Amino acid sequence: MTGDVPEVRADDGDLAADLAKVETLRRNLGAQLATCRIAAGVSQTHLGRALGKTRSMISRVENGTRGLPAALWRIADDLCHAQGVLVAEHSVLAQAERDYRARRRHAQRQQTGTAKPVLPTWRELISPVVLLRTGDDAWPRITVVTLRGGCGKLAEELMAVVTRIVRALGRRDAIYLAGSVLAAAGLVDLNLDEYARLAQAVQTPSRVDAQVVRNLAAMLGHCQRLEDKLGPCQVFEMVTAQHRLLHLLKGGCPEQLRRALSVVDSNMASSIGGYLLNMGHPEESRNYCVHARKAAHDAGNPGLAAYAASNASFAAFVRGDIPAVLDSAAAARSLAARTNDLHLKALVEQMAASAYALDGQYGPSMTAYDRAHDFLTTATGSAPDSPAYWVHHGSIDSARSLLLARLGKPQEALDAASTALAQYDPTYIGGYTRCQVRLGHALILSQDITEAARVLGDAAPQAHLYPRLTAEFHTARALMQPWVHTQAVTTLDAQLEACGLTPATVPKPTASTDTL
Repeated sequence: MTGDVPEVRADDGDLAADLAKVETLRRNLGAQLATCRIAAGVSQTHLGRALGKTRSMISRVENGTRGLPAALWRIADDLCHAQGVLVAEHSVLAQAERDYRARRRHAQRQQTGTAKPVLPTWRELISPVVLLRTGDDAWPRITVVTLRGGCGKLAEELMAVVTRIVRALGRRDAIYLAGSVLAAAGLVDLNLDEYARLAQAVQTPSRVDAQVVRNLAAMLGHCQRLEDKLGPCQVFEMVTAQHRLLHLLKGGCPEQLRRALSVVDSNMASSIGGYLLNMGHPEESRNYCVHARKAAHDAGNPGLAAYAASNASFAAFVRGDIPAVLDSAAAARSLAARTNDLHLKALVEQMAASAYALDGQYGPSMTAYDRAHDFLTTATGSAPDSPAYWVHHGSIDSARSLLLARLGKPQEALDAASTALAQYDPTYIGGYTRCQVRLGHALILSQDITEAARVLGDAAPQAHLYPRLTAEFHTARALMQPWVHTQAVTTLDAQLEACGLTPATVPKPTASTDTL
């Protein structure tokens, strides 16, 4: 850092120690529950029924990998004749969790300093060149702006590649398509030979080979990873441009590569459908979900078909279409059962839980959430080849938290959101911020307004990245109107104004904005 602002580093050692303390206390509490339960002659199944949980959920609580809300610990204490021991130990754990969250928030504020960094747009990330459109509509031109020295030769040769693509496509918006696709390719650091290979394939689709397919998949993968940092609005145009290009190639590519292109086609369509959902356009998203499922069928890939059906179920959930949400969730379950992808199966159960909740089936909804956790617990390591690679315990509990909030169960929603946030990597901005907003929502329902305002204030600078997340944020803020004149809410409103989320524009909460 430069200037008069000193560099402040988070005390990672203290944070790690606090987290280790929380995990130790959670394991000790689980072990104490098992001891008291066995001494009282109570089975896991019987205890689960009394608490409204599955036997596997009780097993995870006793192993220290899951938690329970305070109200359920009181029931467990009575049933297991623990004489207040379980309640007391849970109080110690809850305080340790609050201390850890407070220390982490403080560390994050120290790291960010007095000014939030401005996130770059995708055009600013392109290396080594930035492609800009200039000229009139009849024949727009490309200007290649180098970002680093020594790129003159590459820029000149890249210009020739772009010109070949434009001439091959032969229409007025070709420059936009070519520029967007090559920009995405620049993120993957494709060399000039790969640019030329792409141009040749566009000009003569019969020249599509396996490397072109791999390049398209790599371009999509980079955009998917950027989406969480920059939000869907910043990558939407690039991926839709890639999708249009893919269809140009698919029309004349060799027959033996059609299935491979259909895999990328399905992935791209699912991604675009997801972006549209997060941008607040569930109707437009539906068409891409249908296309993604058809492409997955053409590819003979039940996993991608299940993923597309899950997205279709979620789009129907946002629209409030109960029959469609139930049908798509059932189809996703059936398709996922034909795979060994445990992350995908966890996502499918999460979607089923949302479907049951929309239909008023609380018990089956909670059971589906528990099944989602069971699949993730069974999975080992990450799943880079899974379309649901991003699903983890935190994302499942985050969704559960908002559902519980909507069902009028604030304490359970608070416990779920707190557990979820502790399992999120803050560098995954979209998911982490969404979880913060849901924690704030649960805190408001619990009438802990000071803490809710602090949590939402921490989330405000990133809330604009996802329009659907912004809607959730606005819903939470609208619930704080009875406390609008308190110091906590006044401070929050000042933060919102600084982030372009003026309180005056906050709508009243509605079913359409309060979505999972």
